[in-house]
Amino acid sequence: MSDTLDVTTKQTKHRRSQADRSAESRARIIAAARDVLCAQGYSGATMYTIRDAAGMSLGAIQHQFPTKANVMAALTAEISASVARTFAEAIRRGRTPKESMENLLDANFDRLNRPEMAALLEISLARRNDPELDREVTPSVRRFDRRVRSWIYRILRAAGVDFDETQQQCLQMLNNSMTRGLTVEFIQNPDNPVIERCVRIWKAQILDMCFGGTDRLDEKLS
Repeated sequence: MSDTLDVTTKQTKHRRSQADRSAESRARIIAAARDVLCAQGYSGATMYTIRDAAGMSLGAIQHQFPTKANVMAALTAEISASVARTFAEAIRRGRTPKESMENLLDANFDRLNRPEMAALLEISLARRNDPELDREVTPSVRRFDRRVRSWIYRILRAAGVDFDETQQQCLQMLNNSMTRGLTVEFIQNPDNPVIERCVRIWKAQILDMCFGGTDRLDEKLS
């Protein structure tokens, strides 16, 4: 009985070790893809440049991710999950609905100077001309967007703001567009203080649209 238990324990440790190694390899590949996207753009992020950045063989990478689209989908899913956790925590810190919305906006714009935003922007732009990439990435993007819309809805509902689905989508689309545009500006000129001022102006606009009164909200987002 003891010998059997020892063998089982060793096999379990081996399986865990294999799983750990696999997870570590995936993490290295995803991090390398992010860095290459930021440095060389989507067209420059080939399986070979990712291989070189990860310091792994192409075969080892393709064992985890058979195609470039698979790598990009995994990167998108990881970043989206991380951002979602950050957003959720920011919302929880708010003592009022308006403060929760402010925290959410701050958490969103705090991402502008991070490589993850540049990487996501590259992937987003490439989806238009790459059906495989679009197919692989879409589930994570839609899941993230639904979560954000749900948070916005709950925040505004708690504030007593009657916010229909179309207005909710308009607000999210406007904010996404502003975030992407400011990300481009930051990539091109990271030390530009005007970017920070733009962020403050846009944040004030969103808060005004959301909490400045339902009539003003209907007028601006109808």
